[in-house]
Amino acid sequence: MKNPVIEKRLIEFINKYSDAPDLYWVPLVNLRINILVVSFDLDKIYKNSDIVLLENVFKICHISDVNVFQMDHCEYFQDENIVELLYEKDDDGYNFPWNVETFYFDSSEKWLVYVSHEGTISFTGRKITEAAAQCIDKVYIC
Repeated sequence: MKNPVIEKRLIEFINKYSDAPDLYWVPLVNLRINILVVSFDLDKIYKNSDIVLLENVFKICHISDVNVFQMDHCEYFQDENIVELLYEKDDDGYNFPWNVETFYFDSSEKWLVYVSHEGTISFTGRKITEAAAQCIDKVYIC
């Protein structure tokens, strides 16, 4: 379900703070503002079967239901279970949506997770970046 207000706010934020020529960040650490961001190699996390590391970040932060915005398709979904999304599979294996630029957030606006089709996952927001730095092995840092 698309929410035009949220979509508009997100697009305005990206355009204001990113040097990217379009609505695309690889990864969030290249923002022109000083916000805490940590980014990891999502492809490597999945190839090494370390999905539980991501799950632990969300559990520490008590994050379960999230809103999802896929930039390329301009699709918006509400109340998706983030842990279930991490483990979704199709015939080819796991399909956590990193084939399009995808943002995960909730109504608190205290954190944001960005997944790039380049195979990165970025976390921003004090509590979630601290949890990610604690839970995810340094070998996965971008």
